[in-house]
Amino acid sequence: MRETIDFGIDLGTTNSEIAVFANGRSRIIKNNENWDYTPSAVWMPKPGMIHVGRRARERVEADPDDACAEFKLQMGLEDAAFAFRRAGVSLTPEQLSAEVLKSLRRDAAHDVGEPPTAAVITVPASFALNQSNATGKAAALAGLGEECPLIHEPNAAALAYGVDNAAESAYWMVFDLGGGTFDAAVMSKRDGELQLLQHAGDPHLGGKNIDWAIVEELLAPAVVREFGLRDFARGNEQWRTNFAKLKAAAEAAKIELSRAGETELFVDLRTDGGEETFSYTLTRGALDDLALPFYAQAVKLCREALAQGSLRPDHIDQLLLVGGATLSPGLRELLADPREGLGISIDHSQDPTTVVARGAAIFAGSVRLPAPPQRPTAGTFTAELIYEPQSLDTTGIPVAGKLHSADPVDWTRYSVSLHSPGGNFQSPQVTLDANGGFYTTVAIGAETTTRFTVELTDAAGVRQKLTPDTLSLTHTRTLPAGPVLTHSLGIGKYDGTYGPIVRKGATLPVHGSSKYRTTIALTRTDPDAVIRIPLLEGEEPDAKNNKEVGEVSFRRGDLRYDLPEGSEVEVTYEVKTIGQAKAIVETMDTEFEADVRLQGAQPEHGELVAGLHRLEQRVAELGVRARESGSSGADAVLREIADDMGRLRKQVDNARTDPGTALECEQRLRKLHAQLDDVEREAIEVPRLMLELGDALKECEGLLRRGGGAAERQELERLRGLVNRAMQDGSHRVAELERLLKRARELYLEILNSTGQLDYRFFEELSNSRGMMTPRAEADAALAEGARAYAAKDRFALADVNRRLYAMLPAHAKEEHADKRQEPPGGGLRDPGGLR
Repeated sequence: MRETIDFGIDLGTTNSEIAVFANGRSRIIKNNENWDYTPSAVWMPKPGMIHVGRRARERVEADPDDACAEFKLQMGLEDAAFAFRRAGVSLTPEQLSAEVLKSLRRDAAHDVGEPPTAAVITVPASFALNQSNATGKAAALAGLGEECPLIHEPNAAALAYGVDNAAESAYWMVFDLGGGTFDAAVMSKRDGELQLLQHAGDPHLGGKNIDWAIVEELLAPAVVREFGLRDFARGNEQWRTNFAKLKAAAEAAKIELSRAGETELFVDLRTDGGEETFSYTLTRGALDDLALPFYAQAVKLCREALAQGSLRPDHIDQLLLVGGATLSPGLRELLADPREGLGISIDHSQDPTTVVARGAAIFAGSVRLPAPPQRPTAGTFTAELIYEPQSLDTTGIPVAGKLHSADPVDWTRYSVSLHSPGGNFQSPQVTLDANGGFYTTVAIGAETTTRFTVELTDAAGVRQKLTPDTLSLTHTRTLPAGPVLTHSLGIGKYDGTYGPIVRKGATLPVHGSSKYRTTIALTRTDPDAVIRIPLLEGEEPDAKNNKEVGEVSFRRGDLRYDLPEGSEVEVTYEVKTIGQAKAIVETMDTEFEADVRLQGAQPEHGELVAGLHRLEQRVAELGVRARESGSSGADAVLREIADDMGRLRKQVDNARTDPGTALECEQRLRKLHAQLDDVEREAIEVPRLMLELGDALKECEGLLRRGGGAAERQELERLRGLVNRAMQDGSHRVAELERLLKRARELYLEILNSTGQLDYRFFEELSNSRGMMTPRAEADAALAEGARAYAAKDRFALADVNRRLYAMLPAHAKEEHADKRQEPPGGGLRDPGGLR
């Protein structure tokens, strides 16, 4: 009887594999075609007939209305579905993934004699909450249990490498370039235990990007030249089948070029004159040139992960390659280069295409199968056995348990012992305590699985029937890392900033709370007022650049009492396992449990076009501001972003016919806006604020030379110190500088007031607004009176004139002058409100 899960599955964008753990080792289970992997593709030629794997993958190009692939990246989208014309059905990405999992499950049943009831499934560390959660749903649909354990792909890969690596302590970097995703993870192995230290990744960077680059940059232009096809573009539905065939040919050629210097492609294409055979010679050099931007992006993410952990490439002992794309000689040469790549020694000990599945199986060997509770019958006993299935040690391994009986028993008259087959180990007899509990230690064989029998005997030495009465322990060189949170979770605050509550890198399960204040009141007199709290996932400082995963809204009717403005609200996040999270909001003794939205939405093409237009406008506006401010740094970054936008325009056009590309475009738009925010903050806003602050502090200093007291001089020096400190804080520098500028201006007014000059300055400002004052005759009379008071240096008479003149201004002009007379503009409740 199997005691641990033992089966691990790498559910990939392009291909999927299943492995099994036995006797301290993991091995890949081959499918019915004797392949190590099964293409992640589904073909339904008629109702009730489903094909998964190679045959389905071949039909994706020839029969696109009845076959599909690369659906993994759309997992977790509530409106995503793939229609199968002849079968007359539509399946969600979760249902399609379930069909792939069922196929792998059947392969396992053929290999070991029974279908797995559970499996550990891998997910990219860069997956969002909804994508990981959807993977668990696919597992349940495939018959692998409602609570399917998930493990991040870099963790699984490092575990497979670690089991075969004798080093007790080391730093590794996992470079996982799969079919559709990329993960860079810094792992440490200390005394045999793995830990994920830092992670960076991109859920839309993978081998498929290189395939499409071959198609769009080389093959499609060659097709146009040879056959003269009009509007031959990937986003044109008319040529959908041709582009699918070209992509398949590009993928096959890319794989071939891992072993050859050049290869010939042959593709049968539909043209205006019928079907024609297209041929093209692709060289490894041309492939490497096209792939370089994607390789460079992956290397950049690796360096980001290292920097987050305060590490350099020379701190890393081995680079662990994962994913079929890492078989490229060009990529390996780049990675070995310390300047353009990473310069980290590459570990070649594992097959990068199957290492994730093998690592998942090793992890599965450490997870006990959930056992249904057993009730003892008369004359029998049941046991709750407590032990860890894997151990770094071979001796002194603890095993504990508690026994149960249907009848009252004097447990102290019973004892247990453990022994392994063949008499290799025999534990001493251990007398049970009064509650039926016991504790002992055992020894196991090195790098193998040792099975033990548990014997229960009474005071006379008679063996009793015990269920279960066996357990297995495996010696390993490496224990798996605990799961971690790979994206921070928090809320969007009313000022537009992001408030993280549980941070990226926290070990799961994790629980975190933060307290905020409301920005509006909820009262019975204003029943329509509402407080909305966006729930966000991501790392960007601005709320809008993170992914919204839910929302909490409440009104006065949801509360027992009125909620004054500035009331305290506590927001709590709980994340138990990968892909499972909930949020709780509490205020005024009322609790709201928020469903973290574990399904996203497929972006519409029109939304992407509009988003691209807004981005282009913003780049143009910031370009003008950068030139006006003389910021060469901002100008250089904006040129890079403009280049990225050129590629994005093409991707937005492709998104017409490719839902996966639409998701990629949505993410790229968010990232480019985040980059523009950085440009605006650091290259434009910070220099502007520093210039204004410098002028404001100089003005204060000039006034203090003519008067003012010790308190004002002390405040000026304090402000100078705070400005210097703010320049060293990269995250909230703009907000702090704005606050300091406001304070510097307030200090200027305080000095003016203390020296008696404020009313004179304010009269000068008001005089410049004469044309806006009404009634005009009354304003002119007051201005003349003010001029006489100004000349006579009658401060008190001038203050009275200023009050009357200010009252004659229109509302917008009053706001402009408000700071000068130290009165804030009039305000009111803002609806909807949020938290600060």
